[in-house]
Amino acid sequence: MTSSTSPAMVLPACLLTLGSLTACSGIDANSESADPRPVHSPAETLRPAETNDSGTAGAGESGTGAIDPGWDVAAQEAEDVFLSLHEADSALEFRAVDSDGTILWSAQRPRVCSGFLVSGSANGPVAVLMDQQSGAGGSLASTASGFDLHTGKRLWGPVEVPGPLLGSGLVFAGPPKDFIGAGGPRTALDPASGVELATEDDSSPRILALLDSHLVLSDGEELVGEDLEGRRLWTRPVADLGLTAAEARETPWETVGGSHALIGSGGRQRTLIDLRSGDTIATDIDSAGFDSHSRTLVTSDSTLHGFDLDGTKRWDAPLDGDAELAAVGAGFIVTESGAGDADDDGTQSRSADDGQILDAAEEAPEHGDFGAPHHTSDSGALLVGDPASPLLIPTEDRPAQY
Repeated sequence: MTSSTSPAMVLPACLLTLGSLTACSGIDANSESADPRPVHSPAETLRPAETNDSGTAGAGESGTGAIDPGWDVAAQEAEDVFLSLHEADSALEFRAVDSDGTILWSAQRPRVCSGFLVSGSANGPVAVLMDQQSGAGGSLASTASGFDLHTGKRLWGPVEVPGPLLGSGLVFAGPPKDFIGAGGPRTALDPASGVELATEDDSSPRILALLDSHLVLSDGEELVGEDLEGRRLWTRPVADLGLTAAEARETPWETVGGSHALIGSGGRQRTLIDLRSGDTIATDIDSAGFDSHSRTLVTSDSTLHGFDLDGTKRWDAPLDGDAELAAVGAGFIVTESGAGDADDDGTQSRSADDGQILDAAEEAPEHGDFGAPHHTSDSGALLVGDPASPLLIPTEDRPAQY
């Protein structure tokens, strides 16, 4: 689904163990902090055409123009640039790939520094990478740096942080007591500058999420929404979400369209709120997405619903059987059903503007034998295959309506 950020690498703090909390916390003493290097070569050259270990076709085999950037975790995207990492033998290689399938830049990090985030900012999308640097007494400290997503140019950092990315958005946490359970005190950084926006101590509000230009805190049993200048935008009881403050702190918050947040982890128990006002747009939903072409928020339960950004309902559209929302973007909604057969992969295309099913001449473009796409960029580039090691169908393969 299109959004300025995707939730890759976000894990509820209650599930963290020692292994994840040391993701860039002083294990690899041979690390070097290096800026990304320009690449500007086609992603198809990264890996030969083959069938990978999971049985998924490699680049060039599907006939759809799908390419394999070699990503080994879920990709994040903003403004038609995708970022994920490749696990090499001795290090991690982050690769930024544009919607035409060109690798823009790459950066190496120690294998223990796997956390990363693509975040929106007032100056454009920022790629935040973790690293290590020497600290007091010869120890290694976790650091974060921000880079222009399009060029790889360093914008800020390295900034020392208490630990790995933990929580929702640009939020870092130190290790918990005994290195197991919920994370320790959190710090939120401004994605544009790396400046600390909020830190936790015994008496301060708790940090729940920093999603693009919106900071969400809990003060007692009240939720507080602020902008990056610290101006209070709204307050509301956390009980309105059916959660306690402690539960809201450990619950994933996912940005949708840069202005809204999807709260929860699935099972038709998620809530969509407007980060500008704190108002609830939809409850008891499975998923949500945003189409920038038609300026439509799309939610899914047993039915698809389309909303204006202010929460005004525009349309409803029934879902057939076990169909689920797969991707939203470039003017399209794609749903997927498990009832497909050899002649029908179970996918269906709709217009994001009104929710109506499209005919063959209008429908979203072919995505090969990979099932429904799980992400669509504004230009129509698709992520397909296993979301944990995605392939890319670039914009250059899209028909004219894209």
